[in-house]
Amino acid sequence: MSSPSVSRPPSRPAPNNAGRTVLWIAILLTLALLTFVTIFTANHNPYVNDVARNKISKYKFIEECKTQFDQFATSVGKSQNAVFTTEYDPKSLVEGAVSNPDPKAAGWVLSSTVAVSRQGLGSQSIPFACQSDANGKVTLVQQSAPQQ
Repeated sequence: MSSPSVSRPPSRPAPNNAGRTVLWIAILLTLALLTFVTIFTANHNPYVNDVARNKISKYKFIEECKTQFDQFATSVGKSQNAVFTTEYDPKSLVEGAVSNPDPKAAGWVLSSTVAVSRQGLGSQSIPFACQSDANGKVTLVQQSAPQQ
């Protein structure tokens, strides 16, 4: 009797180290790119601020300015039996909000415009400004009544 022949599995080719190396290089380049983008974005953040110096974040300051101007427009509208709507340009708000130029004074200063409209009439661009003090309290410093 003859013994059954032992079949060997087909041999695999040697592992390709070049493909593995390319994969690792791609992973490392991806991580390097993500690190660069993160650092670049953090350094160019328009809301970067010094809360310790200004007592309020730039974002909260801008939102409080908008709220106060909206309240002002509402009160003027009530006195004229009208409803005013306001529209802010986000870019001009962010660029217009700067730390107080006086290095000894804390707070933010904002100069911008707001488009105010009345139902049935067109809109009018009105300048407004506000500032925050050393305690972070925000106040309007220039108030122009919307006239339509």
